[in-house]
Amino acid sequence: MKKLSKESREFLQDLRLYLFSSGKKENEIEDLVGELEDHLCEAEKHGKSVKTITGSTPKEYMDQLANEMPFDYRNVWVYGPMILLGLICYNLLNKAVDGVFTYSLVEVSGDLFITLLGLSLLLVLFKYLASSTISKMKEHLLLYGCSLTPIILFVGLFYLDRAVASPTIHLGTMWRITSVVLACLFLIGIAVWAKTWVSIVIPISLLLPELILNQTGMDGASKSGWSMLLTFLGIALYFFIVFKQEKKKGQSH
Repeated sequence: MKKLSKESREFLQDLRLYLFSSGKKENEIEDLVGELEDHLCEAEKHGKSVKTITGSTPKEYMDQLANEMPFDYRNVWVYGPMILLGLICYNLLNKAVDGVFTYSLVEVSGDLFITLLGLSLLLVLFKYLASSTISKMKEHLLLYGCSLTPIILFVGLFYLDRAVASPTIHLGTMWRITSVVLACLFLIGIAVWAKTWVSIVIPISLLLPELILNQTGMDGASKSGWSMLLTFLGIALYFFIVFKQEKKKGQSH
């Protein structure tokens, strides 16, 4: 990114997030952001600000640009099923760690509903954050609230599944092995396709500590505490490494 003021850089970052959350094509977003970056650079050379380009409130300007760009249906059909399948694979592996291979209708339908709701909440929140000027405290509260909502619903689903009788599917030995292998291959495939380790590192960080601690004979409370700590450290370490790498890339340009 060219040498721009902090206000201009933040505006371009917010615009990119807003358009992505609105379902626009990534290459068209980058072309538009690159063009605006040039305009902002020229404007700042003449002592002008972002408002010279937008001419209105940031949200109105972002809405105007979003309305002029076609909706990318391809991303919906590609990323939507991919995210759902990824979560299904994680859920399957999570149960496999506990040696459980039984799935009820309530659980499966509830998982799909909560996942879709969580993704919808994130998209709405990203658009709001990108087009609004709010305090960091409020931003963090909204992010935490959006993140906690699916977790609370999943906990509720866990107890609902126990309280309500529904048809169940029990996987035999062959299907257990096949499903676990396919789930692992799918997550690895996503990592290779997306050129990121996140689809592998996150499940490993969540599942490996529990798998190891299950062999120690610890009591439930101690095992849960250590599992949460190791998971947090694993994910934090991964994002710290990614942050360092991205920072080096930014300094080299």
